[in-house]
Amino acid sequence: MTTFNQALQIGTSLPHTTRIHTLPLFESCGAILAQDIIATRPLPAFDNSAMDGYAIRMQDYGTHCICNGSILAGDDSSALILRQGHTYKVMTGSMLPQNTQAVVQIEWVQENETGVYIPAPNCKQNLTQGQNIRLKGEEIAQNSLLLQKGKRLNHLDLSIIASQGIAQVQSFAPLHIGIYSSGDEVIEPHQNAKAHQIYNTNATSLYSLLQQRGFKCEYRGILQDDKKALCAAIEQFHQYDVIITSGGASVGDADLIKEVLKAQGAKMLFDGINVKPGRHLALATLGKTLIILLPGNPLALLLHLHTLILSILESLQGASAFFPQSLTFKLNESLKLKANTTSMILGRCENETFFPHNGGKIGSSSLTTMWRNNAIALFDNVQSLPKGTPIKVILYNADFCDIIDFLNY
Repeated sequence: MTTFNQALQIGTSLPHTTRIHTLPLFESCGAILAQDIIATRPLPAFDNSAMDGYAIRMQDYGTHCICNGSILAGDDSSALILRQGHTYKVMTGSMLPQNTQAVVQIEWVQENETGVYIPAPNCKQNLTQGQNIRLKGEEIAQNSLLLQKGKRLNHLDLSIIASQGIAQVQSFAPLHIGIYSSGDEVIEPHQNAKAHQIYNTNATSLYSLLQQRGFKCEYRGILQDDKKALCAAIEQFHQYDVIITSGGASVGDADLIKEVLKAQGAKMLFDGINVKPGRHLALATLGKTLIILLPGNPLALLLHLHTLILSILESLQGASAFFPQSLTFKLNESLKLKANTTSMILGRCENETFFPHNGGKIGSSSLTTMWRNNAIALFDNVQSLPKGTPIKVILYNADFCDIIDFLNY
């Protein structure tokens, strides 16, 4: 059976999308860059004052200087030349006159009718060259690499892009994902469930989380446990980059999806992974469409989504960072785990401590267990751990990084 690590490597080694579109800067948050962003303008764009004060030459510190005027933020002072024995009053962010060697903060000086004592007679502060000056290009040098292709943009990235006068961003077009549930026992929340039926929670989980991550999702309904109906649905799969189904991935008599997919020419990349819980996970391709067959168990589905499926989708989307980013917490109690498998343990992280749910034991389909916790710890072929052991943990809202550093061995 495929190991968790093998499944992760298989899924994240698939070729990513090459479709590119152009977005206005204001609509680019969450998009993945399709090209490097190079600085065409230094930041700061000119030498400027880091605070309100007086621009001086170092030789004039400790003297009385003639003030030639004030320079406000936004004023063009590029033609002004600071002469010996003279000063300019400068505001925070204002362009400095030529020959400025330091800015003396306004609290250190004493102004009078004829000029400014720099510093004031009672001020004993030392001044160093360059003090309170933000030099041109000290934050961003011209022609430097700002953001690399594959970066998923956040609001701070967009601010940096805006600082370059860039109003549009080339990004990878969002993956088009079709979501299906399956099983004759599953009905939609707007219907009235009978005692033997269950409400469809999986579609809600999948759609909302993936849509939030910037993917283009479409819910296609519940697949019937019927070969003819499944064949009709599969004929529509080519419209999507990715199809995700929940249920129908195990070995039960009514689980027909894989059988029908294979008959239609689908290629299985793996069928089942050695994890606990949720072994019944499969990955297949049909033409250019990737098909992810998730278990119907809501808890197992969500565990796979956070630890494996999001990584695969981020990679397909063109992201350069697609492995879950872990944090280290101390284990609140000892754990006994199953050897020769990857165990996924739910828990709650508080005050630098990981509290395993129910001693690390997870019920077969308890959606509320996932709901009441906030983190997942993965242990690969680990049999026991004592209380207090530092472990790597994935929070539900974890960001992504470019290395696999979330498994505990």
